[in-house]
Amino acid sequence: MEFREKDVLIQSKVALKGTLSLPNVRVEKGPAILILGGTGKLDRNGKVNEKLDLKLYRQLAEFLTSLGFISLRYDKRGVAESEGDYYKTGLWDLVDDARAGVQFLKNLPEVNPDQVMVLGHSEGSMIGTLVAAREELAGAILLSGAVANLSEALKYQRDIASQDVMKLKGFQGFLLRMLGVQNKIEKQAKKFTDKVLSSNKEVMKVGFSKINAKWMREHFQHNIREDLAKVTCPILAITGARDIQANPNDLEDLSKYVQGESEYYIVENMGHSCKFQEKTSNILSVKKDIISDGNLPIHPELLVVLEKWLEKQCTFNYSDEPIII
Repeated sequence: MEFREKDVLIQSKVALKGTLSLPNVRVEKGPAILILGGTGKLDRNGKVNEKLDLKLYRQLAEFLTSLGFISLRYDKRGVAESEGDYYKTGLWDLVDDARAGVQFLKNLPEVNPDQVMVLGHSEGSMIGTLVAAREELAGAILLSGAVANLSEALKYQRDIASQDVMKLKGFQGFLLRMLGVQNKIEKQAKKFTDKVLSSNKEVMKVGFSKINAKWMREHFQHNIREDLAKVTCPILAITGARDIQANPNDLEDLSKYVQGESEYYIVENMGHSCKFQEKTSNILSVKKDIISDGNLPIHPELLVVLEKWLEKQCTFNYSDEPIII
C-alpha cells in the first residue's frame, strides 16, 4: 500500500519534531500506532550518526503503514530536531513526551481515538509499558525489552560479557582472563551504580564522558512490573533468541502481571535490532554487528507475528473517496 509522510510538531513540555505516515487510502477514523525508540541518541528513524543507523523505526513505520495504519515517530527530547537537553532528560520526561504523542494521534481527524496503540523497542518497550498503564490504549507492542527493568537488563548484559570473556579463545581471551576482567565487571558496575544513586545531579561525568544520571536513577528506582499490573489493553511482546541486551526468557512472566490479554514470541536467529542474526554477538563483535544490522530488513518472522496480531486487534473502514495529496 502506498503512503505519504509529513513532518509534524508534537507539543510536550518541549517541542518534539516527528514524522506522520499515512496510507494513500481513505479511512474513516483509522487506527494509529506511536513508535517509541530505544536508549541513546537515536532519532525518529533509528539513526545515531552516519556510521550507526539502525533504520529500524523508519522500516517499522513503512511496514505498519503498508498494512493501513497511521504511524507516528519522533526525535526524542534533545535529539536531532527536537528541543530539550538530552543529558538532563529523565525517564519520566520521556514518558511525558510519549503521552503527548498518544494525545497528538488521538486528536488527529484521521484517527479513531479508540484505536491508538504504542510500539516500543528496547527502552521504548519500557516507556510503552509506563504509557499503557496511564493512557487508554487499544494495544501495546513491546519489542526487545519487555517485562524487565533497566537495572535487570544491564545485569543480563554484564553476565553475558563475563561469560564471553571465559569463552574467548586465543591470546586475547587468555590476556583478559589473566587480568581478571570477568571478575571486575560486576564490581565496577556496582561502584558506578552506587555513585549515580547517591548523587542528586541531573548530569554527571565519568572519565571524559557525560552521563544522564537523572535518567538512570529514575530507571533504577522504578519497578516496571507494578506498571505491567495496571495495563488492561492487549499486549504483544517479541524478543529475539539471539538478543544479548534484553533477556528473551523474561517474556515468560508477562502473563503473571498484566490484567488483559497478552501474547509473547521468541524469534529464532533475531538480535536486539530486530534483524536476522546467523550467530549470537559477543562482547567483541556486538558493536560491529549492530552497525551491520542497519543494512538488513526487519526479521520476516517478526513481521508475520506482528501482522497477524494487528489483524485481530483493529478494523478498518475504507472509503471510495480519492485522497488529495
